[in-house]
Amino acid sequence: MDRCRIKAVFILLVLTFSFFCKSKEDHIKEEWKYLSFVKPDGSLLEPKFWSEKKSVLYFGFSHCPDMCPLALTNFGRASLILGEKSNRFRFIFVTLDPERDSPATLKNYIQNFPGKNLTALSPNAESLTKLTDLFGIVREKVGDGKNYRIDHSNFIYVLDEDLNTLANFPGGVSANALATKLRELAGPEN
Repeated sequence: MDRCRIKAVFILLVLTFSFFCKSKEDHIKEEWKYLSFVKPDGSLLEPKFWSEKKSVLYFGFSHCPDMCPLALTNFGRASLILGEKSNRFRFIFVTLDPERDSPATLKNYIQNFPGKNLTALSPNAESLTKLTDLFGIVREKVGDGKNYRIDHSNFIYVLDEDLNTLANFPGGVSANALATKLRELAGPEN
């Protein structure tokens, strides 16, 4: 084969591959349409919620002894450090334990943390499975009875209004480091 044919075949393969393989963000956006969340007041979350502001997500559970309280404390502190710019974000705690974390439990739980724009969401079982797949979250129930725990990965994700991933952090990121990056992502004042 001559060089021209090799280039043509290569370009055709690349175009075919890119047509059939969506990016991770495209996959997240498509799957997100089918996710169901319950808000702390017991009502279903409207899909427009995600397009109104940037989202700062953390996945955990209310009975978590260490990682989740630290992440949520730093969420709240970061929102306080940001001041008015925090209004450009939604700080969202998504439970990985909807079995125990009822909307009322989550409503009470998030009141223990600083900041005023923290919300908690409870996905149904199908949505929880999809979320863990979309974000590559490790989630394992350990123990039996009422005293089980959920071992889980520990990351914070920042999504834009179109559900594109803008950044991610380890769950133990400091409030100052989180606020610094969020200030940058918030963009200039309008």
